[in-house]
Amino acid sequence: MLRIFTRVQLTYLGIFVLISAGLWAYEAIFVWPAQKCEAAGAWWNPRDHECDTPLEIWRFTGRTPHLTPPPSAPAAAAGPPAAAAPSRSATPAQSGH
Repeated sequence: MLRIFTRVQLTYLGIFVLISAGLWAYEAIFVWPAQKCEAAGAWWNPRDHECDTPLEIWRFTGRTPHLTPPPSAPAAAAGPPAAAAPSRSATPAQSGH
């Protein structure tokens, strides 16, 4: 009896469908959430499958970040640098050799 699909062809088709569904499920469970999380600027935790928000250390220690120099800093440090005086390097004629 001649059939359009033989048993072997149906087996190969079934294997193809299972592999395709498995790859799609892997992408949907592991890859797409990680890409979405990283695109939002967060950190992806692959062990727990969590999208974690990075925290600055000052938020849970209570110490404020120092964005400006402390008021005890010398005022000269904030100004433009002074012009360097030309240095006098010894030439071989002046060194006495």
